[in-house]
Amino acid sequence: MKLRLQAIQDLLSRYGQVFRAAWDIRHQLDAPPRQGHELAFLPAHLELADTPVHPAPRWTMRLIVLFALLAVLWSAFGKLDIVATAHGKLAPNAQVKIIQPLDTGAVRAILVQNGQRVKAGQALVELDATQAGADAAKSRAARLDAAATVVRAQALLDAQAQNHPPRLASIPGLPVNRQAEAQRLAEGQYGEYRDKLAAQQAELLKRQAELDSTRRQIDKLKQTAPLARQSADAYRDLAKDSYVSRQDYLQKEQERISQEQDLAAQQSHARELAAGIEEQRRLVDATRSQFRREQLDELNKAQQLLTQNRSEETKASQRQQRMRLTAPVAGTVQQLAIHTVGGVATQAQALMEIVPDDTLEVEASIGNKDIGFVNADQDAVVKVETFPYTRYGYLTGKIIKVSNDATQDKKLGLVFSARIRLNQSRIKVENKWVNLSPGMAVTVEVKTGQRRVAEYFLSPLVEYAQESFRER
Repeated sequence: MKLRLQAIQDLLSRYGQVFRAAWDIRHQLDAPPRQGHELAFLPAHLELADTPVHPAPRWTMRLIVLFALLAVLWSAFGKLDIVATAHGKLAPNAQVKIIQPLDTGAVRAILVQNGQRVKAGQALVELDATQAGADAAKSRAARLDAAATVVRAQALLDAQAQNHPPRLASIPGLPVNRQAEAQRLAEGQYGEYRDKLAAQQAELLKRQAELDSTRRQIDKLKQTAPLARQSADAYRDLAKDSYVSRQDYLQKEQERISQEQDLAAQQSHARELAAGIEEQRRLVDATRSQFRREQLDELNKAQQLLTQNRSEETKASQRQQRMRLTAPVAGTVQQLAIHTVGGVATQAQALMEIVPDDTLEVEASIGNKDIGFVNADQDAVVKVETFPYTRYGYLTGKIIKVSNDATQDKKLGLVFSARIRLNQSRIKVENKWVNLSPGMAVTVEVKTGQRRVAEYFLSPLVEYAQESFRER
């Protein structure tokens, strides 16, 4: 083995010596240089042999070898970007707003048209609000009536407690004539109550005076009745001894009996008067209590009606306001579905769409093969199909969200949704800035890494080599 290697080494050394010797005498082997006119006078075979080869093929071969060498170096050291491509469309940052009426109504006015830009709160469509306005007016009138009743009942309660004429507080929204009417009604009710109470109190005073008079009469009889009894007893003793006539005695006895019966009768009458006075006092108290109870009941009912009517008025006012549809956000009107004034807009009918003026974003669908390399905060290049990027350039943006679960797409299969925020929402076309519109189709390219050029060309071969010769 050693001798074989030595022989090969000697052979290569000999070839090297021969190559160097030939290289040293290479100029001697060339034909002597001749001018063109000299070659013309040589024989044909010598002219052909002595004419030098044209340099173009030689330089062509040199360039081919150089390009091949550069290609090999570029494939070995050069790198290409690995790009994940996804398709999608432009969409506003906020979702498209669908304008729908909450109630059915006739169209009174259409204030916008397709493509028109509107501000937030701008009127879009007016529906007939006649019924809603009538309901609101009816509820408002009922609320004012209930409020007037509440104020009147409270004023009557205060007047009874403080013993002064009722003074009604001002009711916001109530006309002056209605306010004056409520004041007069309260004064009339209070006057009726005072008259009734005064009559009962007068009757009470009358009975009290009768009782006082009866009591004075009783006091008088209590003083004279014993005297009449003593006088009758004395006449009885005198009559027994015949000092006085029996007729005189009987007269005194009659006076005694009369005064005692009068005393008993007056005492009974006094008790009746006292009972009547107590009953009259209860009647006066009952009148006061009844008046207070009536006003409290009316106040309670009126407060309940006031609360109910306020709610009804609020509902009616809101319904009236809902008859005037306004833009929830600033944006552009699209998909206008009504065009006839006087037509009927049904409840929850989609009348139009408002595309917000917010910063545009891209909704893209990323395939399963690329999702493992796409993450949030990566830069992205967005190419708008409407404007070829080779002529008008492209947009840049950043991925802000990538879904965690795939959805089924009929054409692409399982895909992951992603949102890309654009750095600008316009593109320059023929030295003029053009605003992009939601719905434009785009292609998104996300740089996921780099690889050598040789890897790009050799990866299919490596893949086929790894997967070949293993089939059953």
